[in-house]
Amino acid sequence: MSDLDKMLTAWSGRDVGADLSQIEPQVWARLSVEEHTSASGVLGFRAALVASVMTIGVIAGGAASATAEPEVSPFATHSAYAPSTLLEGGQ
Repeated sequence: MSDLDKMLTAWSGRDVGADLSQIEPQVWARLSVEEHTSASGVLGFRAALVASVMTIGVIAGGAASATAEPEVSPFATHSAYAPSTLLEGGQ
């Protein structure tokens, strides 16, 4: 006989003195309280996570824009690829 069999045998032999009709509402009440307390902890963690990701994005975006080279345009007057420079043949 396993431990589970012994526990089930002991459980079936016990005397039920309590009213079991109110167990379900009590269980749901406890679950809703536990859910509420765990949800508030998760909300704080999510807010901290979003704030840290946003901070990293701002830092990375600022670093990328500070080192970015200006865009080459074929129609800019200072560009080596301007039509007037290309048509003159480099003179």
